Amino acid sequence: MRKKPGKKTGTDILSGIKVALLGYGSQGRAQALNLRDSGIVPVIGLPSGSGSRKRALADGFKVKTPSAAIKDAGVIAVLIPDHKHKELFENLPSRKILSGKSLIFAHGLSVAFGLIEPPADCDFILVAPHGPGVLLREKYLNGEPFSTFVGSTDNASRKARAIGKAYAGRIGSPESSQFKSSFRDEAVGDIFGEQATLCGGLIGLLESGFETLVEKGLSPESAYLECVFQMDLLIDLVKKHGPAGMFNRISVTAAYGSLRKKDFLFDKQFRIRLNKLYKDIDSGEFSKSLIREYESGMRNFSRQMKTALESPLQKTHNSMAAKLKNRSRYSDRRKPGGE
Repeated sequence: MRKKPGKKTGTDILSGIKVALLGYGSQGRAQALNLRDSGIVPVIGLPSGSGSRKRALADGFKVKTPSAAIKDAGVIAVLIPDHKHKELFENLPSRKILSGKSLIFAHGLSVAFGLIEPPADCDFILVAPHGPGVLLREKYLNGEPFSTFVGSTDNASRKARAIGKAYAGRIGSPESSQFKSSFRDEAVGDIFGEQATLCGGLIGLLESGFETLVEKGLSPESAYLECVFQMDLLIDLVKKHGPAGMFNRISVTAAYGSLRKKDFLFDKQFRIRLNKLYKDIDSGEFSKSLIREYESGMRNFSRQMKTALESPLQKTHNSMAAKLKNRSRYSDRRKPGGE
């Protein structure tokens, strides 16, 4: 097996410092396991009623309440959902337990938009991995580095960036894969990317294409295969070769038609909507709406998730998943422009 990218053979600034992780979801579990494999065994901070306690204990970690975990550690990774950060800090027995400590955040939202304020004698550090927890763990085990944004608030101490870089290295992101960022730039860029392209925009595009073909008479199965099934194959090509490289590796018919109609679909009106979406995020309105939704019991979010689970596209995916389980991956040996 290749050497894990986060495995330490020497020492760094984290050596001898107690580390705590608050949260044990996808990101929390992956980072905890990667830290342990790199020589640091963190304590997991979870509320007494958390359903994640059982899994953390089964994985061999010591579990404490969030306040106790913070009190006993010098470096604390805050890996609970963004909308719960404000509540966490408001419920601390005293802000003094943060004095002299370094808090690491995997996303900049709560700090960038003032949902929480860093105490004057506490470092707030950004270590934002580019991927979900399950991918971070997979890459670590395969000896593959992953990229991260690393940064700190303006009033952070001189050691803050060194701690952030060392922490990123321990979870599997070596210095060559670390990129400098601020809390605000990471938050705005990440949220915009999620909503405009990677998640919201992508699913909207897939649903629109799927529904159009079904409305025109194609079976849901055929529409799914044409609009959804091949997506990962093309994204792999874009990530490896860039947009032009992808066009050069698909059929001439596909490339010609795509280049001919790309600007027709994504016109000036689409750009206007993107700018409005950006303004909603940059102004802080999105973060405020997230907190309002959380404080109201996430009712709208639950309804929207229910609608997504019952959508024609999701139902078609569910029926097709077993049939397509053993699908073959795209072969990059195809000649540029070939069929």
